[in-house]
Amino acid sequence: RSSDLPMANRGQNQPVLNKMNGQAFITAQNHAYGVDASSLPSGWKPLFVNANDHTNEGIMHETKPIFTAQFNPEGNPGPTDTEFLFDVYMSMIKKGKGTTLASAMPKPALVSSRVDVSKVLILGSGGLSIGQAGEFDYSGSQAVKAMKEENVRTVLMNPNIASVQTNEVGLKQADTVYFLPITPQFATEIGRA
Repeated sequence: RSSDLPMANRGQNQPVLNKMNGQAFITAQNHAYGVDASSLPSGWKPLFVNANDHTNEGIMHETKPIFTAQFNPEGNPGPTDTEFLFDVYMSMIKKGKGTTLASAMPKPALVSSRVDVSKVLILGSGGLSIGQAGEFDYSGSQAVKAMKEENVRTVLMNPNIASVQTNEVGLKQADTVYFLPITPQFATEIGRA
């Protein structure tokens, strides 16, 4: 059974989790519906799940060489994290009957242990003229927000005083802000402070 999603999954930055091994991928998507995992018949199970809204992004058969992806593994321009699915598909065809997805799916790369970080230096939005800094301002603001969510102290170095990153108050405000040109000398001094 399929149904409309409350919010469509569109864009080149949709995080998807592989239910077989927990590996995460960034995918390109453009859909407003999904398969209800609870309605899958016997022998079928979810393969991929959207990390944002937890909707189904692909299914697999448990004993037959069949799988699907709701996202676009070939989407270009866009992330290429899931291009390997074409290799998996070809491997299953070459191996023939009796092949399962589990036997063809590559093992996830070794995951390094998480580094314990207490403070980060974020280099600000750059350009000082109208139209040059919007994208960087947004991404920098999101970086500050993400670090705060991880309880990491944020230090922002930004030559542009007219940006969301440098607001006096708000969720995207760094713990410390330096209005300085971004140069190796200033960055080194701030990093040592």
